Amino acid sequence: MKRMKKNTVCFIVAFCLLFIPTVTYAGYGDSGYESGVSSGTVPGKDTFEYQEVCFISGEPIVFKGTVKIKKSMRRDEIITTYTYNLKNVDRSATLTRSLSFTTEISEGENGQAAEKTVLSKQPTETIKIDNTTYRLTNYDFTSSRIVVPRPAVEYYAGNLWWKKTYQIGTSSNGGTVTVEATGEIYGYNQYWGNTEATILNCIIQSEEMKNGKLDKWGGTAKISRSATISQQFKYYENIPDQIGFSGGYEQTQYNNNILEYSCTMPEFDSKGVSTDIMKTVSGSMKLESSPDKVRLPVADLRHLRGHWAENDIKLLYGLGIFSGDGSDFNPQQYMTRADFVSAIVKAAREVPEDPNLVKRTTSGTVRKKGSEEQVTSPFTDVSTKSLYFEDINNAFKRGLINGEGGKFRPNDSISVAEAITIFIRTVGLENLYPGPGAVTTFRDNDDIPGYAREAVYIAQKIGLIQGDERGYLKPNEKITKGRAAALISRFITYMGEGIKKDYREGILNY
Repeated sequence: MKRMKKNTVCFIVAFCLLFIPTVTYAGYGDSGYESGVSSGTVPGKDTFEYQEVCFISGEPIVFKGTVKIKKSMRRDEIITTYTYNLKNVDRSATLTRSLSFTTEISEGENGQAAEKTVLSKQPTETIKIDNTTYRLTNYDFTSSRIVVPRPAVEYYAGNLWWKKTYQIGTSSNGGTVTVEATGEIYGYNQYWGNTEATILNCIIQSEEMKNGKLDKWGGTAKISRSATISQQFKYYENIPDQIGFSGGYEQTQYNNNILEYSCTMPEFDSKGVSTDIMKTVSGSMKLESSPDKVRLPVADLRHLRGHWAENDIKLLYGLGIFSGDGSDFNPQQYMTRADFVSAIVKAAREVPEDPNLVKRTTSGTVRKKGSEEQVTSPFTDVSTKSLYFEDINNAFKRGLINGEGGKFRPNDSISVAEAITIFIRTVGLENLYPGPGAVTTFRDNDDIPGYAREAVYIAQKIGLIQGDERGYLKPNEKITKGRAAALISRFITYMGEGIKKDYREGILNY
């Protein structure tokens, strides 16, 4: 009798990720500034699948093909070139376009960066639909955004405007179409994920001689677009019994990009002349890149089987947030402030740079003979020789921790309130606090220490924390390593899924 295969147990934790296994950066404008969406950037490639909806003929026509994106850095300027090759087989339609932009960057004393993007070369574009050709004769464009960095997240918001004029057919016909668009762009970049959401509102106007008469018509369109790099973590328990480890997590990275559109255009009669009847048409498109899979390292956590935080602990070891082989991990032991900061620095890493814009150099490190850089500790009770010094110093420089009276108390156990305060400093959402007097819904709200009231309120508002089954937070309770693992795992999930929902669901009907 054959032995029945053991069921594979899968625990899925889905969230957005920017860097696993390598740095993957979603840059501003990676889908361009048109009414289309790409499959998303992939390391080592510059040509991507692309789809665009075109309203120039008076009806929405979806073109499919590729966009090639080239970026380069020159002083405080970014040069970006887009080359489009698209077609719609059913309509015998093609679209070719070449655009080049220059983005000027001005950095302020507060760390914020103001960017302005303009056309840098004469654009070219030709659209052929059925037997009609539309050639771009004029293109005005301007876009700007403000980038606001926080300890572990880079937020940005921008606006754009462009107006295109096309010639219909030959110049003797005298026909033109203009498309004017105004838009808003919102996004963020971080180690655990990123999203860019765009809203475009377009006005289309056409004038063309048909059958000896001037046919004038107009229409409107709204395009909503969201581009996200996402990651799924899935735990597999090994099927064979005689294997050196029980199972492990697999990570799969996706580029997920969605576009929705709705347009109101006139109906046309059998001769192609516009009527007074207006109709509204809606549609959507979705593009994804090929998944990138890799298995995470496994730790020796046999002694944790059945523990309520077992999967959170396994995930953090797999991601390298907890170090060691795990054999001596005690989930009931209280976590010190030093241990917690060491973990949070790895969980809330700095925003990666766009690999296409990193300044490359062949020069090595130059050190003057007989001289060494003096390293000092920000806290009197943290030695520069401590195993935790690098992480604690990193957290201090990034504003994650402050200490008190020049001391950090690294060996003290960390409390719930202290951990939540660090989480909120990490994401930089202090602006969500409405002001003095705001209270949480926790039954022990009055027990929240003064320094943590703002952070706890925000953490509950954004869904980062929740009370126990009786509605208590217990803010002054010391955190065990098991509970710390659950809190950090929940924090990572929020950094991916929680923030993304606000950008995607607030703009798309998806």
